[in-house]
Amino acid sequence: MRLYAFQGLRYNRPADEIDPLIAPPYDQIDDTLRDQLQRRSPYQFAWLIKPLPGASGDPYQEAARLHRQWLAQGTLVQDAEPSLYPYVIELADGGHRLGLACLAGVEDPAAGIIRPHEATLDKPLADRVALLEATRVDLEPAFFLSEDGGQLDHLLLEDVTGQPPVATHLDPEGNRHLLYRVSDGARIRRYQDLLGPLSVAIADGHHRYKTGLTFARKTGAPAGTAAAAKLTVVTSIASPGLAIDPIHRALSRELDLSPAAHLALSRTTVDAASGPEVAAAVAAAEQPAIAFWPAGGKAEIWRLDPSLGPPELAPGARSLAVALLHSAVLPALGFAPAAATDGTVIYRSSPEKLAAELAAGSLKLGILLPPMKPDAFSAAIAHGDMLPPKSTRFLPKVFSGLVWASHDSKLA
Repeated sequence: MRLYAFQGLRYNRPADEIDPLIAPPYDQIDDTLRDQLQRRSPYQFAWLIKPLPGASGDPYQEAARLHRQWLAQGTLVQDAEPSLYPYVIELADGGHRLGLACLAGVEDPAAGIIRPHEATLDKPLADRVALLEATRVDLEPAFFLSEDGGQLDHLLLEDVTGQPPVATHLDPEGNRHLLYRVSDGARIRRYQDLLGPLSVAIADGHHRYKTGLTFARKTGAPAGTAAAAKLTVVTSIASPGLAIDPIHRALSRELDLSPAAHLALSRTTVDAASGPEVAAAVAAAEQPAIAFWPAGGKAEIWRLDPSLGPPELAPGARSLAVALLHSAVLPALGFAPAAATDGTVIYRSSPEKLAAELAAGSLKLGILLPPMKPDAFSAAIAHGDMLPPKSTRFLPKVFSGLVWASHDSKLA
């Protein structure tokens, strides 16, 4: 990975005054949340990543105008020296997750240097590309995972221990996000020496990375410039604070499960009524396991037989319930691979919401999945193999507005 320090753009305020200006990633912001965020301040970051049309009628040009205005009036500042930005998340339930905000040179997907880890659902890129073309500012980071054996955490701890952050934010779940700055050239080279020889997996922000890649190709941006790089936060896959939550599945029609019964080593009825209780039962079951929960009925946990996956399934993925679901269980039930992306399979992150829709009858069958252990995730993608769509959910999300990058930034 080509890792660069850059002249970060930040709010020109004390660290503890930045909190109300920070925003979740754009794809987590619906119109209602956008309005709530923008009411907090005329400088809330949502004005840039979910812009309104403004007087010109063009939301992208309005975002560009606002960014220029904020910079000119001193609301924003661009750091004088190229820097790296350690990003610490103090977790609400204890512990922390460490990351490094940097620029990563975009790469040909065939090179295997920056690798997607799952097939992605089609999503129009035109909106994000138009915003990038108008602003020439990389506003939001992707989230990468590196196979560095935990060495990245050691470097980050050396640089943040005893140092004051340049920005802080308390998210709605009670996680505290802290951003630091490293501008010393020798320290920057240590990060580059560690991560430069490694490939990385895109954990979150596949479409954000694809936006940067599309822009660089479209404009012919020269390698080694900020316009040919993507803002990202890199975290070690060995980080003790890394958690991979499931994204559950559902169907809008009733289904006979008997054609797939031979794939289960055991089947156990769950005496639970709430979505979180069923999700907890799946997580506690011997793995790999999934829960089928019909509307109006009780959930049943299936412990799956890894040996019955198709021959083409990567060996490292055979321990993952989500991989077996899509490669063996759903095909046995008569579903084609396209069902994962054509709207047939419905995705729900919240077990509470899934349970409510089952109770209301708008969904007919819930399929609940367990969390994924980082070492199992690492084994599954070790040889460039892809997981099914929506296989992972990395929480907490990396937030937007702590630091970002202009395409005119100097790099180091």
